[in-house]
Amino acid sequence: MVRSLSLVSVLVFLGCATTGQQPGPAREDTAVSRFEAQVVAIDHATRNVTLLDSKGEKLTFRADDGVRNLDQVKVGDKLEGELVENLLIEARAATAAERAAPVQLAEALVTAQPGERPAGLFVRQIVSVFTIASIDKAAGGGELRATTGALHFVKARDPAVLDRLNVGDTVVVTYTEALRLEVVAPGK
Repeated sequence: MVRSLSLVSVLVFLGCATTGQQPGPAREDTAVSRFEAQVVAIDHATRNVTLLDSKGEKLTFRADDGVRNLDQVKVGDKLEGELVENLLIEARAATAAERAAPVQLAEALVTAQPGERPAGLFVRQIVSVFTIASIDKAAGGGELRATTGALHFVKARDPAVLDRLNVGDTVVVTYTEALRLEVVAPGK
């Protein structure tokens, strides 16, 4: 299971980092959040699970049928997880596929095999194409127009990049999130 999760993660993040287009101004940020909680109550018949996090806060939820091997989870088990979020913003020409579908959503799910401890990886990637509608150097940013026509003001991290952009240029935004969850026995 762990090997499958690592392979999917690497493939997704390599895929979102390379576009094959001429490089223009770009920015990429990645944030990683790790968390741990303990199972303090579980009702296998209703699939209700109550977790206690490190801050002492409780969360009760219903594990849907996609959660495999729930019958193995016991009070005292730990739930470990990691959320990786990646944002890639590129000022470049959109590819033919991006022009044909200016908003794209891709999702992948890997879950535990029968008999394994409950675990899973969910990956979602959203690619959106915007057009630069205006540039305001005094404000340090500009407006991006979505395919719906909605305008979004975006402040440039480095205002000097505005000198390399023009109204009408395209900006491709790729947001990728990967959530890994794994149930482990206490003390491991």
